[in-house]
Amino acid sequence: MLVYLNGRIVPAGEASVSVFDHGFLYGAGLFETMRTAGGAPMFWPEHARRLRESADWLGIPIPWSDAELEQAIVDTVRANELEEAYVRLTVSRGEGALGPSGKTCSTPTVVIYVKELLLPPVTGRNLIVLETVRSTPETPVRAKTLNYLNSLLAYRELEQRGAAEGIQLTHDDYIAEGAVSNLFFVVDGEIWTPSLDTGCLPGITREWVMQQLPVIEKRFTLDEIACATEAFTTSSVVGILPATSIEGVPIGSGQPGPITQKLIENWKKNTC
Repeated sequence: MLVYLNGRIVPAGEASVSVFDHGFLYGAGLFETMRTAGGAPMFWPEHARRLRESADWLGIPIPWSDAELEQAIVDTVRANELEEAYVRLTVSRGEGALGPSGKTCSTPTVVIYVKELLLPPVTGRNLIVLETVRSTPETPVRAKTLNYLNSLLAYRELEQRGAAEGIQLTHDDYIAEGAVSNLFFVVDGEIWTPSLDTGCLPGITREWVMQQLPVIEKRFTLDEIACATEAFTTSSVVGILPATSIEGVPIGSGQPGPITQKLIENWKKNTC
């Protein structure tokens, strides 16, 4: 594997980051995951906007233009001879003195990793109710920071219980999101998704869905979705995946519904 590190594409085994990088020491950094379509990152302007907004909250300067970062992604994908790729872009505060102050960190670190894009089949998934509670974000809305412990704990629970995705609840039992995706439910003909004040990530594909069809953002409980007729999850890499049961109990007919299928078809048009 070849990776992009601070302006150079190098073999992964030769890429190194200082032990004094504040991303390593304190989780002072951000990342974006995405997929390519036609060799270019999908929804790049939206990813770049979210990255810069989050960097402002953390006080991390991003000295590269959106166009420069996009070209770096394209170059890294090409260097790895991939037709389509899974991409992770990481920006940390950079190397500095030991201690939480970032004033000694003069230059951010940027790393781009790519790997072959392997997508799961678009079939119905069972959602489990996770015991791992969704933590309250420390920024105005959740940012994709290197402080990823809450999601790691949720994903570890998925692996231990043999599940593909789950439902994380807030401390007061409102639905927030999955371990690695946003959640949507169709209730009485309306599309519901948890509001950002539950601590869910403002996902790029979540935003795309809300541009396609009317969606109601609100706080709701497991009891309130007991009569849901459809459900689906969204993420930047896999797009739209139907959820057809919760803890083994079918959602509606137990098959992907018409709204979900329509969104999947619309999503596929972006990947061509």
